[in-house]
Amino acid sequence: MKSETEFYNHLAEFFDVMTDWQSRLAVELPFLEAVFARHDARSILDCACGTGGHSIALAQRGYRVSGADISAQMIARAQTNAQRAGLEIPFAVARFQDLYATFHAQFDAVLCLGNSLPHVLTDAAALESLLNMRVCLRSGGALILHNLNYDKRWKEKPRWFAVNSGTLENRETLVWRFADYSEEREAGGEAQMTTSHASRITFNIALFTKNDNAWSVEVQSTPQRPYRQSEIELLLRRAGFREIAFYGNLQGDPFDAETSPDLVAVAMV
Repeated sequence: MKSETEFYNHLAEFFDVMTDWQSRLAVELPFLEAVFARHDARSILDCACGTGGHSIALAQRGYRVSGADISAQMIARAQTNAQRAGLEIPFAVARFQDLYATFHAQFDAVLCLGNSLPHVLTDAAALESLLNMRVCLRSGGALILHNLNYDKRWKEKPRWFAVNSGTLENRETLVWRFADYSEEREAGGEAQMTTSHASRITFNIALFTKNDNAWSVEVQSTPQRPYRQSEIELLLRRAGFREIAFYGNLQGDPFDAETSPDLVAVAMV
């Protein structure tokens, strides 16, 4: 089992193979820009930026964007991708808990996309993460937090997900995600904020590469915490956010705990 940092450092070279950026951005950008328009947002902090897909697309649309990620390898690829696009975007290696210490600035909007918060495993670290996102926002600014809908997933416990294919350094490459579910006992009592602290998911990615007509495979695994809607709302309110709205995806559809694929929170400071 790898830490989040180790997991994504290793995954960085495959990340743009496993992400269909053209399709994803076509679906997600209209909703993001609609939220930005409601909050008069022009400066954006993308605090789980990965290889920079959202940051670059938003910078190309005229937004002032900064990006952060816990993985140095992801940030290196984001910088390379931005340079190829002819953009200068300030990227930095930073945990959620270190955002304000890293940027010393306030933004009109903060993005935390791609089911990134579930890598934060404890109440204390999750609250500290959201507090950092809040202090990086000006008064009236908005956080857009995008997770999978774990109210639904924890009931259904789907194991296998879609396979992505592409070419990396002239090698045919396949990326296959799958998950394992478990309950773990942890020390805690009345001081704990949430009720599902024992739930854990092991998120696995199998990386297949083809060399000389032979396939090799490597599996990377990291733990995640399946935050339900009630937990996210409680954490956001304790971090000082207000006027919290929930959506079922990054197209802005209403949230339904039983059917929505995602849980998207838009929260104001």
